[in-house]
Parts: sequence; C-alpha cells; structure tokens
Amino acid sequence: MRIGARVSFDRVDQLEERYKDVDFPIELALPWKYYQLWLPMETSLGRVLEFFQNAGLNILSIHATQGYITEDNFQDWGKKTIEFAESLGVQNITVHPNKLRQKTSREFYQQKALDMIEQLQNGCKARFSIETFMHHKRVFRPMELVEMDIPMTLDVAHIYEENMIWSILTKNWKNIPVVHLSAKGETGHHLPIDDFCIRVVEYLAGLNWQGIVVLEYLFEFHKQLPDDIAKLHRIIGH
Repeated sequence: MRIGARVSFDRVDQLEERYKDVDFPIELALPWKYYQLWLPMETSLGRVLEFFQNAGLNILSIHATQGYITEDNFQDWGKKTIEFAESLGVQNITVHPNKLRQKTSREFYQQKALDMIEQLQNGCKARFSIETFMHHKRVFRPMELVEMDIPMTLDVAHIYEENMIWSILTKNWKNIPVVHLSAKGETGHHLPIDDFCIRVVEYLAGLNWQGIVVLEYLFEFHKQLPDDIAKLHRIIGH
C-alpha cells in the first residue's frame, strides 16, 4: 500500500507555488474544468510535463480533467493524459463518470466509454479507473462498476451509505487500484480522515492490498496532510 495526497493546479503559472513545499507522495490532479481550465492549458502540456519531470516529486497517480468519458473528445484528452502519465512513469489515472442527459441509453454510453478506454489503454502500462459517484444520472454508478468488473477509484466521501462501501470493498477490493480517502460531515465532505476512514485502511492492509490511498482534503485542511499520511503509515506498520 502506498499513501499520498491530492495536490492540484489550474494554470501553468501556479506550478511553482503549488508544489514548492510538497514533501509527500501525491496524486497529481490536472486542471479539473475541461473547457475553462484544461483546454487553455493543453497547448502547454509539454512545459507541465517538463516541470514535473524535474520537480523530484513522488507521483503515485494522476487525476484527469473532468471531461466526458462518453463523448468523442475523450479520445483526444484521454490520449494526452495517458501519454502524460506514461512519460512520468505513472500507471493509475482516475476519471469521472459524467452525468447523462435524461432519456438516453445508459447501456449505449457505458459501452462507448468502455470501448474508448480499451482503445486508449492498448499498448500502454497506464490504466484508467472510474471514480465512484452516487448521482443516478452518472453513466456508471458504484455498484454497476462492481457488477461490470470495471476498475474503480473508490471515493469514500462520495458514498453516503457505509454499508455500500463495505459491500464494494468485500466484493471488489482486487479491482480497486486507488482509494480517495476523506471524511464526510453533515454539510460537506473531503474533511480530514476519521475513524471510519482508518477502519477502511486497516481492512485493506489486512488483505495485503497493494493499491494507492490518496487523502483528498479541502484546501483549508492541506496543512494536515503530512501528519495524517504519517499517521496512516503508523497504523499499517510502515
């Protein structure tokens, strides 16, 4: 098990400031808004790659932009993302399952997304995993990912029912390369880890799970990340 935390950037001019003091392994989150942030940055992807190749960071995984994995342009931004990951020696890429419009064929768009993922991954070491979201309009819902045997990024804070999280873990732990870990509150999520989060890590450690745990905190809690990463390492005996 490898443990790190999500650190993101939105623009090229933020790179130095965002990563200068990072002294822990990271999930590198690429600009999240596809049209507003990713596309303007895309022409500078070579500069971004050069920055991270020289930054001396331990990059555990990549979080892709939030483009639509059901749209044809996934073949373009997905290809650029997987090439970026491979250039950094990173093998795990998280993508979001976008929402579908009403009265569309879920099965059609599910298969379209899976076909594009297969094509993009062909001949590559890097692999996509689809993050868990509960909204009924998502092209893939959490238990559908389990039933269809699709690699997933399990986001503990996105699933409100603890029983569902345990069901996913017991049935599908071998098909979870990445876990996004943070606590849920009454009015929000992506809070510092709590006892439930610790139980999830202890359970996976007991299975000798070899995946990646990414702490995903709101920005105001980022100062806590090094201590919480160290805490999890102590818990699992690393």
